Amino acid sequence: MTYDPNNLNDPNRPLDPAGTPDYRTTPVGAQKSNAWVGWVAAIAVVAVAAFAYTEWNGTPTTDPQTTASTKSEPAAPAPAPVKPMAPADTNATPAPATPPAAGGNTPQ
Repeated sequence: MTYDPNNLNDPNRPLDPAGTPDYRTTPVGAQKSNAWVGWVAAIAVVAVAAFAYTEWNGTPTTDPQTTASTKSEPAAPAPAPVKPMAPADTNATPAPATPPAAGGNTPQ
């Protein structure tokens, strides 16, 4: 039997002969996380909170003295309640209890 260097089933063949590149895929280790993203997010939250605190906290920066346009006038007295109006003609004749006789004013 002769030695064949290209025989892949030969148990005595070297696994990494000199000059042949290794085409196997190397396992990728654990992915490195971008820790700076978390720090940037934390700094952004602190910055927004500090801005909100400075805007909403403390005394107002406006002048406490009122101006002419904001002074309230004393309230006018309430008008007197309205009395019901008396009937204009107290001697008016009441409406007839019976309807008028048919004949004079009939619709056509």
